[in-house]
Amino acid sequence: MKLISVAMAALSLLSVCNISAQNVRPRASAEPGWITKIPVDYKSTSLDAEAEDGYIDLDYEKQVNLKEQSIYVRRSVRIISEAGVQNGSQISIGFDPSYEQLIFHTIRILRDGKAINKLDLARIKTIQQEKDLDNFIYNGTLNAVLFLDDVRKGDIIEYTYSTKGFNSIFNGKYSDVYGTQFTSPFYNIYYKLVVPQNRTVNIKNSNETAAPDVSSTTASTIYEWRKTNVKAMHIEDNIPTWYDPYPEIMVSEYSTWKEVSDWALSLFPVNAQLSPELRSKVQQIQKENQTDEARVLAVLHFVQDDIRYMGIEMGAHSHKPSGPNKVFAQRFGDCKEKSLLFCAMLRPMGIEAAPVLINSDYKKTLFTWLPCSTDFDHCTVRVKLNEKFYWFDPTISYQRGNIDNVSYPDYQCGLVITDTTTALTAIPRHTTGSEMIKEIFTIPDMSGTVKLEVITTHTGDYADIARSDFKNNSLYEMQQSYQDFYLSYFDDAKSDSLRYEDNEKTGVFITKEFYTIKNFWKDKNGSKTVSFTPFVIESVLEVPKDRQRTMPFSIGYPANYHEEMVINLPSEWKVKKTSSNFTCPGFEFDKRASFANRQVTLNYDYRSLKDYIDPSEADDYLSNIEKARRQLDYGLSFDDASGEPVDKRNAKRIGIAALIISFVIAGVVWWTQKQPSA
Repeated sequence: MKLISVAMAALSLLSVCNISAQNVRPRASAEPGWITKIPVDYKSTSLDAEAEDGYIDLDYEKQVNLKEQSIYVRRSVRIISEAGVQNGSQISIGFDPSYEQLIFHTIRILRDGKAINKLDLARIKTIQQEKDLDNFIYNGTLNAVLFLDDVRKGDIIEYTYSTKGFNSIFNGKYSDVYGTQFTSPFYNIYYKLVVPQNRTVNIKNSNETAAPDVSSTTASTIYEWRKTNVKAMHIEDNIPTWYDPYPEIMVSEYSTWKEVSDWALSLFPVNAQLSPELRSKVQQIQKENQTDEARVLAVLHFVQDDIRYMGIEMGAHSHKPSGPNKVFAQRFGDCKEKSLLFCAMLRPMGIEAAPVLINSDYKKTLFTWLPCSTDFDHCTVRVKLNEKFYWFDPTISYQRGNIDNVSYPDYQCGLVITDTTTALTAIPRHTTGSEMIKEIFTIPDMSGTVKLEVITTHTGDYADIARSDFKNNSLYEMQQSYQDFYLSYFDDAKSDSLRYEDNEKTGVFITKEFYTIKNFWKDKNGSKTVSFTPFVIESVLEVPKDRQRTMPFSIGYPANYHEEMVINLPSEWKVKKTSSNFTCPGFEFDKRASFANRQVTLNYDYRSLKDYIDPSEADDYLSNIEKARRQLDYGLSFDDASGEPVDKRNAKRIGIAALIISFVIAGVVWWTQKQPSA
């Protein structure tokens, strides 16, 4: 019944949005008089070999008039293959009807020197896709879509349009980023910015050297950039999210971060008047918890777990949060609304709290950007207690433990919204969790049936993830997914049971898995063999596809794993002790193997040291990854003819099989592999 009511609520919301969407249609008009018409070379073919999807971009123009609040775009593409007919015959333009009007000027096909008019408003469909619906974000954006007919190889498709109106939430201030190179080639890229004489824009290049051509009229200053024959940019795999290799031109009417903070402060009121219901909830928490630390945690758990995540981010609400009373009453909100509610509940208790604007992808790269209000995509909170700062993300559910152990993602920097803020703040890393795995294999005899017990102790953010998995999935689903993980190593592994323990005071989350493995031994050349490897650590030893690097590549960070394997044998075995440990760019690795009282104990440790590998470190890193991989495998063998066990540590044939498996699962951490599919 609960699932049905949630689904009905979502459908109801979408129905309202769709009704309004049906009444918002693009219109047609002549091109505005203020634009500059740039000649386009339709015949050039020098970049065609680099084209993707069967078509080539001949021209991309974006011209912006701040006074008119108008953006004009022209795009021309040539279909160069049959694949291009399939991939390039659809025009789709997004716009926000709450503040934008979409105006088409021309849509045409150029064929054999003739222009075929394709602008027919009746054939343009206005649809609402809501691409972030799966993430519980509703933004009301519409797409005007036209499926062109009679498109042929060699045709040039050209269309021009304008959007008129800027989002009022920015109080008339403009900022944008103009890309000058992409993963596809462009024959012509042109930008124009028309700025009234009483307004000033700041300009900063990133990986770009082009300076604008600047001209003036009595009313405006005009900036123009043009680039021709722009080759495709080839991006190496697995680059960190904060690394931006693309050449770009940043423009912003903000001059300082204080201006951005002052703008944000107007959206996040400090002294919000609480409703009687919300005030009562605050008083209840204050009464039930005797220390400020306990009160902060109680409010955090309430906002994280009782206020579900959902955002209706239409128009001004793309950046302006709904008030705390509304969010408390409706019991849902997005990141900025949950953060504002968190602050609003702490402040009446005399606890200092402030929202923090974050860019969850580009992180520390913000230090190199121009200040502007569109630099951020997330909101969290900074709390001050006993002259110490604590950082919290109210959108993470089910966090437990004491206040010093509550994990916070490695966002690296943010804009703290206070009346004294003048700059971005560097955020110290506070993700101190670990995952400790103990796998106990009990081999009673050589019949081939073995028992496996797995005890995993999760702390910090690892516990948050595990706890969330168990909250969002049934025990049956979790047991099946855990079983699937070990089936990738043992064909006949069957889960007998799965249990978990959750200590809310310490935040420690423990899972206990029990398996029966049949046909444990592999018969080969008269011997029974088996290979052991640290299954979890093996999966986090990451290798990029592009091994010759000019760009940094990302590695999992923070990553802190200890994996212990205990193998209880049916008899004494010829086993030698071994150990290996080393530190290299990116990670530390340690292995220890010992044997006593018919028991082999293997201990592995892996800890990442940073979130990326610099190109200058790549060779050293890759060499040490291969070195670590060679240390992973531990083989045992039993000779059927003699009835004697044989030590097969790091056997070559077993090592090769393990290496193949490791490449298949490299880069995916254990908990992700165990998580049930949606």
